[in-house]
Amino acid sequence: MTSDINGSQKLNDMEIDVIGEVMNISMGAAATAMSTILDKKVTITTPRIESVDVADFNFPDFEPVVGVQIKYVEGISGSNVLLLKKEDLQNILVHLLSLDPDEEFVFDEISTSAVCEIMNQMMGSAASALASFLGHVINISPPEILNIENTKSAAELFAMKGSEIVSVKFSLVIEGLVDSEFISALEPELAREIIAMSLGANNMDEVPEAAPPPPAPQKMAEQPARQETQNRQEAQNRQEPPRRQEPASQPPPKKQVEAQEYNYKPLETVDFAPYDFGSNNLELIMSVPIQLTVELGRARKKIKDIIELTQGNIIELDRQAGAQVDVMANGRLIAKGDVVVVDDNYSVRITEIVRSKEAIIEL
Repeated sequence: MTSDINGSQKLNDMEIDVIGEVMNISMGAAATAMSTILDKKVTITTPRIESVDVADFNFPDFEPVVGVQIKYVEGISGSNVLLLKKEDLQNILVHLLSLDPDEEFVFDEISTSAVCEIMNQMMGSAASALASFLGHVINISPPEILNIENTKSAAELFAMKGSEIVSVKFSLVIEGLVDSEFISALEPELAREIIAMSLGANNMDEVPEAAPPPPAPQKMAEQPARQETQNRQEAQNRQEPPRRQEPASQPPPKKQVEAQEYNYKPLETVDFAPYDFGSNNLELIMSVPIQLTVELGRARKKIKDIIELTQGNIIELDRQAGAQVDVMANGRLIAKGDVVVVDDNYSVRITEIVRSKEAIIEL
């Protein structure tokens, strides 16, 4: 770490490389989660890290900006604030909620809830990737939308500990929607905790290696004597004539094994008769319970329409009045019928059997 004149500690080059790699992995998982939500290709790349004073931290290129705060509550502790351009979030929400792009966009309660849910899915996936990388369970609190318009400084906005912020800027590309950037601002202590866990250490201070202990006096005294004995033995070996090597004893001759003839008979195939699903065999499965469901019709709605549903609304189905309904067994269509009323209860009169024995076998 490097220290300035005020005694604060900023990240050095090695620590910046580590936090950049960790954030790249976690944001890769966040991009996958956002891609699933939007059903579009999402790319989050190229982290650029700075360790700056809170007073010097500003983001004029992002205004008007939306801030989302995520707090780590298990495994690691600290805050992470995501700063995104308001225009980018509008494009995302217009696509997600199927809104009219020509109408004026307003960040109402529904939009705010949608942003929090997107951030919750993204940062939840990022936390899971970070937990896998660090080997620790990591959980986050629900995201909070920050009130940026009424704040006077970045320190008041983030309410983070310390006088510095670790700013990580990413490139954000969403197919057909966004080609921009966003900032992930971390508390310095949170960044150092992630770095320490990544390197498998409790602190980042360099500790000099301890010098090896001097050899014991007894061992120092024994070393010349051992060397002298070894030299004497080598000299004696050079003076001794080479010994005559006795011929190795011949192994006993191997017993010859008489060749034997084996007759191989090809395997005969047996033709099996087709399985008979008769009444006796069906008794084995007659007591198996099966869920019967009658489907009146279906409808396909957008998320915006479902959110706006209230009591008394009418949902139009894809089936006309008086049409036959489907009878499903464990999710498989087996029959069709007409809706009738028997003793004040809805019932179905079977008019067509779609499958019989084959349907039972598949079930």
